[in-house]
This record gives sequence, structure tokens and C-alpha cells, in this order.
Amino acid sequence: MTIWSPKLLASDAPIYVRIADRLERDVADGVLVAGSRLPTHRDLARRLGVTVVTVTRAYAEAAERGLVETTVGRGSFVRAQRRETASTSREIDLATNEVHASERTLPKELTQRLAAALNTSYGPAGGSDRHRAAGATWLARTHRDATPERVLLTTGAQQAMLAAIAAQTKPGDAVLAESVTFHGIRAIAALLHLKLEPVAIDRHGMLPDALAKAAKKRGAKIVYITPTLQNPTGVVMPEKRRRDLAAVADRHGLTILEDDVYGFLAEDAPAPITSHVEGVFLTGCGKSLAPALRVGWLLAPQALVPRIQSALAASTIFPSPLGAEIAATWIEDGTADKLVAEKRHTIANRHRLARRVLGRDAGGSDERSPHLWLELPRRWTPEGFEDELRARGVRVAGAHAFATGADVPRAARICLGSPATASELETGLHIITSVLRGEERVHSVV
Repeated sequence: MTIWSPKLLASDAPIYVRIADRLERDVADGVLVAGSRLPTHRDLARRLGVTVVTVTRAYAEAAERGLVETTVGRGSFVRAQRRETASTSREIDLATNEVHASERTLPKELTQRLAAALNTSYGPAGGSDRHRAAGATWLARTHRDATPERVLLTTGAQQAMLAAIAAQTKPGDAVLAESVTFHGIRAIAALLHLKLEPVAIDRHGMLPDALAKAAKKRGAKIVYITPTLQNPTGVVMPEKRRRDLAAVADRHGLTILEDDVYGFLAEDAPAPITSHVEGVFLTGCGKSLAPALRVGWLLAPQALVPRIQSALAASTIFPSPLGAEIAATWIEDGTADKLVAEKRHTIANRHRLARRVLGRDAGGSDERSPHLWLELPRRWTPEGFEDELRARGVRVAGAHAFATGADVPRAARICLGSPATASELETGLHIITSVLRGEERVHSVV
């Protein structure tokens, strides 16, 4: 069952409507995913301090919106949301963090390997030797310490995060993270009954003094950090800050969980934090190669590998060799490098486009970042800005989707790679500009 304790949005609407509104927003932000089992009516009523009747009405409202389906005897579940194609929908998606690349076909040799993989038996939880070696090759582009013995294959970066944390924590433990960060860590903390504690950041990323203070106060064992093209701020942490954070982690016995899913866009970024102190370094193919390629790898200290491998076995028994075979072959034959080069070129062009359209409103995200972090005028809350743009046919993600604590910045994330064309992106950016300037709804794509 999903541990969902929604913070209701401020509104004059009835409470049951506010619960449904929060559920709809959490589905859109990825906090609740398709298939998630929602709390029982009685359990959610207790958490929110409302009546069971109110929750029943809220779930009924959510069902009418197509968000929830209820089965007698089983409970209420989040429905899969149908994503319409560009030919059937004119909504501009600037909320999904992906970078389009040209379509790829699979050569005959690879299709033969995939056919052979279909006939393989159950494999090891951390992947085959071949697939771990391919992962080590890929990770070594950034992390020179990568060796196959320390690399584990996962079903995407999210599972790498889950397994690494599950292997080192127990319910009630604290996990530290940047004050705004990838929302997937929030879902993991809720699933494992962990306390996610925010650590302050500045324009260079996580503050070492704030990390030291939080580690001492919370007694945490793990800190989750994305130093290269941080999500959502788009910051690349300088080398000195990385070394300072490594020193804090070493002094306080913290394991750094370093997320490098966007590192492929910044090949000249400083060395990883985990090259200065022992920790877990991870990445995936969803951003760099293709969203549907659910393949990831993590690099862990040798002593930690068996524990993480056990966590992987408990969640998937062993990763699918089909996606791993595609990823390994693309790494070996150079296709992966071509895709990365193409995506770097796309983001560079779109970043220039965004700065031309938005001007100073584009914020301080690094020019290699696939997303912008917009600071909003005082008249806008993140929720209100998001809702206004949605009414005009543009989806963005407000800061509430990324906040790890109660302090939510007045900001929003704009993804540059999701639109299929630069023209579509430009249209969406002009609509954002009109909202920032307080213009009436004269520009709309719906």
C-alpha cells in the first residue's frame, strides 16, 4: 500500500475536492505512479483528521476524473494515464524530463542476440558478467574507479537508488537530500518508511556546513546528491564543493549516494564526489539513450556489493537481459556515443532558444542542463503558476514536486528536451513568457 499523506493545497473548495486535487497533482508530478495502491478510506481519514465520508467522496471525485479505480475487496488504485501522441493532443509537455533523439533500428546481429537472450535461464541478481562489464565501461567515462566486480546491473536508475538505500537502512532512519531534489527519492523514502530530511543548497549545490549539521542532528547514514546538472536546479557543482562534501561524509560516516543520470551531458564536469570518498555512484540509460530502455548501473564499495545485490534480488530476482543486451551492444558498437552526442547538440540548441525567448527569466541553470529552474514573481505560487500554464495548454512542474521539506521555493522547472520539435518548445516558452508578464490568455494551444 502506498504511504500517501497528502499536504492539501490552500483553497476555499470543500475538503474532498482538495484531496482529489492533491491526488491529481501528485499523479501528474510522478509522486503517485500507475498501479499504486492508495490508503484505505479509514487510514487516510485518520492521517488527515477528516471523516471517512469525506475520503469516500474524495476518492469518488478522483474516480470521476479518471485518476482512480476501485475494486471491491482489493482497494483503490491509481489508474494508468493515457499519454496522447502529438497528432491527437496539442498540449505542450515541459514537465517530463527527457531528451528526444532520432529513431534507431536494431541490426540483425542484435536481434539475434535478443532472441538468444529470450532463451536464457534465470541470471544473477546483479546482471551477467558481460552486462556488468559494459556498465563498467560506461561508468568509467565519468568514474575512473569503475570495475566490473563493483558494478551491478539494475532495472533503471530508480531501482539502483531503491536497492542502495534499502541495503543500508531500516524503517525510521533518516536519509538526507538537497532541499529540492528528484521526486523519486521522496517515493523511496515513503515506501521504506524513512525520514527524508532536507539539506540547504546555494548556487553551487549542497552546503557542506548544512550537511555536517544535519548529519550530526539526524544521525543519518545516507545522503542523496546529484552534483552534475542537479534536478531541478540545473547546477553543476564545482570541484572544491565536491571535495568539501566528501570530507564531511567521511568525518560523519555518511554514505554518499551520487546520482549521475545527467552526467552524460556535461563530459567536462569535475570528478564525482565518490571518487574522493567511498560511496555509491549510479546512472541509467533512460535519459542518455532512450526512456524505454530501463537499464541502470551502480558502482559500490566491494564490501557493500553483496548487500545491494540481495536487495536487487528481493525486488526483481534478476534484471531483464533484453534491455541489458541492447545497452551493452550500443556501448560496444558506438551507438551510445552517437546518441549522447546528438542529445548534447539538441540541449545546447534548445538552451540557446530558451534564453532568447525568456531572457533574464531563464534563471541560472547551466547551459548544458536539460531543464531550467525559473524563479517566479511574487504574485505566483508554484501551484498557481503550474495551474495557469496548464489552462493555457502547457505543462510544467512546480517546486512543490521537488521540495524535501516544508520550505517550498517560489520556482518551477521547465524541461527543454521533451517537445518533439524546437518549434513546439518555442511556442510553449512564449506562453510561459506571457504568464510571467501577466498577459491575458491570448496565447493558448488548446
